[in-house]
Amino acid sequence: MENASPHAWRRWAWLAAVWTVPATLAAVETYFFSRLGPQPLPLWRAFASQLPAWYVWVPATPALVHLSRRLRLGLPLEARAVGGHLAACLGVGGLFSLVYTLCHVAFMPAMGNPPPLPVLVLRYWLGWMPMMAMTYAAVLGVAYAVDSQRRARENERQAAALSVQLAEARLQALQSQLHPHFLFNTLNAIVVLVREQETDTAARMLVLLSDILRRLLQQGATQEVPLRDEVAVLSRYLEIQQLRFQDRLRVDWDVDAGVLDARVPNLVLQPLVENAIRHGVSMRSAAGVLRIRARREGDVLELAVVDDGPGLPVGFDLERSPGIGLSNTRARLAQLYGDAGRVSVASVAGGPGTVATVLLPLREDSAASLEKRAHG
Repeated sequence: MENASPHAWRRWAWLAAVWTVPATLAAVETYFFSRLGPQPLPLWRAFASQLPAWYVWVPATPALVHLSRRLRLGLPLEARAVGGHLAACLGVGGLFSLVYTLCHVAFMPAMGNPPPLPVLVLRYWLGWMPMMAMTYAAVLGVAYAVDSQRRARENERQAAALSVQLAEARLQALQSQLHPHFLFNTLNAIVVLVREQETDTAARMLVLLSDILRRLLQQGATQEVPLRDEVAVLSRYLEIQQLRFQDRLRVDWDVDAGVLDARVPNLVLQPLVENAIRHGVSMRSAAGVLRIRARREGDVLELAVVDDGPGLPVGFDLERSPGIGLSNTRARLAQLYGDAGRVSVASVAGGPGTVATVLLPLREDSAASLEKRAHG
């Protein structure tokens, strides 16, 4: 008893409080009925004659809950389950009647010549059996309801865990699709330079590519990174592209320093930049400009990639776009943020070019945020 946990004590206290209710009702009923007879009972005798018998249900309840899980009553009925519960009901009823008889003999006034104790126990057992059967059924019903709720919560928890695992698997698949796509395009550009005997430029590209791959390997399966890490990888990728296009590509950065700690999907901008170069800058005969923008709009982080190319083709529909980069980005945003993450592509207002915009919930990297607060 000394080692009983506080939780166990609370459980027993709660059970005692629950069964005190019908015990009190039975005691009050006994007291008022005695007031109608020739020998009114003191209130304490009425309680003493009733409470102990009802407290038989305190230890019986956990046992019946355990039994209800082992012998479930369902359709079709099983003889083993019906027999087990019938025996348990008769047993609890018999124990109740025994305690009730002893308390009745001890605290109630004797009436005439009482029969022997075994006969009296049998009479009370038969007399109380309908009430005991209803009480047993009530305990069983509550036990089934609580157990059904517990199993429903467990099923919901498992379903939620499976949903999270499925979402993570989809994100991993999307990310694994993105890395080779980016890698092969870059290696292809290096191969072209080697064939053209631009060895110094090719060597610089390989150094930049190795740095990008090292960063990606460090990030591993991480789905979100601080924007500053995304910018670092993207700047190296753009340097590779500038080496490839030489003087035909200029990059303008417009990244608000206040959002560098915001968390963004890993490599969220790279496919948008790749599309802007392929369908925008590379389509121009003259030099092209690529603008990378990141700023805060209330509780939203806005990322944009703007090019000054020929713009979108007539009838362009983002929903039906076959491009890997755009479809991949849309799918990742949907998995990570639901409706709160959006990507849009539109022509630049008042001029040539295309703007691809990503909207995300603004969430700062926790470690970076704490460091920022520490340095005040």
